[in-house]
Amino acid sequence: MPSKALLLGTGRTAARALGAVAVAVVAASLLTVLPWEPVRTAGRYALWAGLVAVAVGTAGYVGRHQGGLLVGWAAVFLAAVWIYVVPPLAALIRGDGVADGGYAVPRPSVVGLDPRAELLTGLRIGPVVALVLALTLGSAAFALGVALRRRSVR
Repeated sequence: MPSKALLLGTGRTAARALGAVAVAVVAASLLTVLPWEPVRTAGRYALWAGLVAVAVGTAGYVGRHQGGLLVGWAAVFLAAVWIYVVPPLAALIRGDGVADGGYAVPRPSVVGLDPRAELLTGLRIGPVVALVLALTLGSAAFALGVALRRRSVR
Protein backbone atom coordinates (compact mmCIF):
# COMPACT_ATOMS: atom_id res chain seq x y z
CA MET A 1 0.00 0.00 0.00
CA PRO A 2 1.49 3.38 -0.95
CA SER A 3 2.20 5.83 1.84
CA LYS A 4 -0.45 8.28 0.58
CA ALA A 5 -3.14 5.59 0.79
CA LEU A 6 -1.86 4.57 4.22
CA LEU A 7 -2.21 8.12 5.56
CA LEU A 8 -5.36 9.25 3.75
CA GLY A 9 -7.12 5.95 3.17
CA THR A 10 -9.19 4.68 0.32
CA GLY A 11 -12.91 4.74 -0.34
CA ARG A 12 -15.61 6.10 1.95
CA THR A 13 -14.37 4.48 5.12
CA ALA A 14 -12.71 7.68 6.34
CA ALA A 15 -15.88 9.75 6.02
CA ARG A 16 -17.95 7.09 7.77
CA ALA A 17 -15.48 6.79 10.61
CA LEU A 18 -15.24 10.53 11.21
CA GLY A 19 -19.03 10.74 11.01
CA ALA A 20 -19.34 8.11 13.74
CA VAL A 21 -16.93 9.99 15.99
CA ALA A 22 -18.75 13.27 15.30
CA VAL A 23 -22.06 11.66 16.32
CA ALA A 24 -20.44 10.32 19.51
CA VAL A 25 -19.01 13.76 20.33
CA VAL A 26 -22.38 15.46 19.76
CA ALA A 27 -24.17 12.86 21.90
CA ALA A 28 -21.63 13.22 24.71
CA SER A 29 -21.89 17.01 24.48
CA LEU A 30 -25.67 16.86 24.76
CA LEU A 31 -25.45 14.56 27.78
CA THR A 32 -22.98 16.96 29.39
CA VAL A 33 -24.97 20.11 28.65
CA LEU A 34 -28.36 18.77 29.69
CA PRO A 35 -28.99 18.75 33.44
CA TRP A 36 -29.47 15.00 33.59
CA GLU A 37 -28.48 13.81 37.05
CA PRO A 38 -26.94 10.37 36.24
CA VAL A 39 -24.38 11.97 33.93
CA ARG A 40 -23.55 14.68 36.43
CA THR A 41 -22.86 12.20 39.25
CA ALA A 42 -22.07 8.51 38.83
CA GLY A 43 -22.03 8.30 35.03
CA ARG A 44 -19.70 11.17 34.25
CA TYR A 45 -16.51 9.13 33.95
CA ALA A 46 -18.25 6.35 32.07
CA LEU A 47 -19.27 8.95 29.49
CA TRP A 48 -15.66 10.09 29.18
CA ALA A 49 -14.36 6.52 28.86
CA GLY A 50 -17.08 5.64 26.37
CA LEU A 51 -16.14 8.53 24.11
CA VAL A 52 -12.47 7.55 24.17
CA ALA A 53 -13.43 3.92 23.50
CA VAL A 54 -15.47 4.95 20.46
CA ALA A 55 -12.52 6.97 19.14
CA VAL A 56 -9.98 4.18 19.68
CA GLY A 57 -12.41 1.66 18.16
CA THR A 58 -12.78 3.96 15.17
CA ALA A 59 -9.01 4.07 14.77
CA GLY A 60 -8.97 0.28 14.71
CA TYR A 61 -11.89 0.23 12.27
CA VAL A 62 -10.10 2.51 9.79
CA GLY A 63 -7.00 0.32 10.06
CA ARG A 64 -9.07 -2.76 9.30
CA HIS A 65 -10.94 -1.16 6.38
CA GLN A 66 -8.12 0.97 4.88
CA GLY A 67 -9.55 4.27 6.13
CA GLY A 68 -6.24 6.02 6.71
CA LEU A 69 -3.99 6.57 9.70
CA LEU A 70 -4.75 10.29 9.67
CA VAL A 71 -8.43 9.53 10.32
CA GLY A 72 -7.52 7.31 13.27
CA TRP A 73 -5.37 10.06 14.73
CA ALA A 74 -8.11 12.65 14.16
CA ALA A 75 -10.72 10.50 15.90
CA VAL A 76 -8.65 10.05 19.06
CA PHE A 77 -7.52 13.69 19.00
CA LEU A 78 -11.10 14.94 18.77
CA ALA A 79 -12.26 12.79 21.68
CA ALA A 80 -9.34 13.82 23.88
CA VAL A 81 -9.78 17.53 23.18
CA TRP A 82 -13.49 17.16 23.96
CA ILE A 83 -12.62 15.94 27.46
CA TYR A 84 -10.62 19.07 28.19
CA VAL A 85 -12.87 21.67 26.55
CA VAL A 86 -16.57 20.76 26.41
CA PRO A 87 -17.37 19.88 30.07
CA PRO A 88 -15.90 23.10 31.52
CA LEU A 89 -17.47 25.10 28.70
CA ALA A 90 -20.87 23.57 29.48
CA ALA A 91 -20.44 24.34 33.17
CA LEU A 92 -19.40 27.90 32.37
CA ILE A 93 -22.45 28.41 30.15
CA ARG A 94 -24.78 26.93 32.79
CA GLY A 95 -23.21 29.11 35.47
CA ASP A 96 -22.12 26.22 37.66
CA GLY A 97 -19.57 26.80 40.36
CA VAL A 98 -17.31 24.63 42.48
CA ALA A 99 -18.81 25.78 45.78
CA ASP A 100 -22.44 24.97 45.00
CA GLY A 101 -21.70 21.38 43.97
CA GLY A 102 -23.25 21.84 40.54
CA TYR A 103 -20.00 21.55 38.67
CA ALA A 104 -19.96 17.78 38.44
CA VAL A 105 -18.85 17.03 34.94
CA PRO A 106 -15.91 14.87 33.88
CA ARG A 107 -12.82 16.98 34.42
CA PRO A 108 -9.28 15.90 33.72
CA SER A 109 -7.79 18.16 36.37
CA VAL A 110 -7.91 16.94 39.94
CA VAL A 111 -7.75 20.38 41.51
CA GLY A 112 -10.99 22.17 42.22
CA LEU A 113 -10.82 24.97 39.68
CA ASP A 114 -13.84 27.01 38.71
CA PRO A 115 -15.23 26.31 35.22
CA ARG A 116 -13.56 29.33 33.61
CA ALA A 117 -10.10 28.43 34.95
CA GLU A 118 -10.68 24.79 34.01
CA LEU A 119 -11.60 25.82 30.46
CA LEU A 120 -8.53 28.04 30.07
CA THR A 121 -6.30 25.27 31.43
CA GLY A 122 -7.96 22.77 29.09
CA LEU A 123 -7.43 25.01 26.09
CA ARG A 124 -3.76 25.30 26.98
CA ILE A 125 -2.87 21.68 27.78
CA GLY A 126 -5.71 19.77 26.10
CA PRO A 127 -4.30 19.80 22.56
CA VAL A 128 -0.89 18.65 23.78
CA VAL A 129 -2.31 15.70 25.71
CA ALA A 130 -4.69 14.96 22.83
CA LEU A 131 -1.79 14.86 20.38
CA VAL A 132 0.12 12.40 22.54
CA LEU A 133 -2.97 10.20 22.94
CA ALA A 134 -3.74 10.38 19.23
CA LEU A 135 -0.24 9.36 18.23
CA THR A 136 0.01 6.51 20.75
CA LEU A 137 -3.52 5.09 21.11
CA GLY A 138 -4.56 5.97 17.56
CA SER A 139 -1.46 4.40 16.04
CA ALA A 140 -1.74 1.27 18.18
CA ALA A 141 -5.41 0.77 17.34
CA PHE A 142 -4.75 1.42 13.65
CA ALA A 143 -1.89 -1.08 13.64
CA LEU A 144 -4.12 -3.66 15.34
CA GLY A 145 -6.77 -3.09 12.66
CA VAL A 146 -4.19 -3.52 9.90
CA ALA A 147 -2.92 -6.72 11.53
CA LEU A 148 -6.48 -8.08 11.72
CA ARG A 149 -7.04 -7.24 8.05
CA ARG A 150 -3.82 -8.97 6.98
CA ARG A 151 -4.64 -12.00 9.11
CA SER A 152 -8.11 -12.35 7.59
CA VAL A 153 -6.72 -12.10 4.04
CA ARG A 154 -4.50 -15.13 4.57
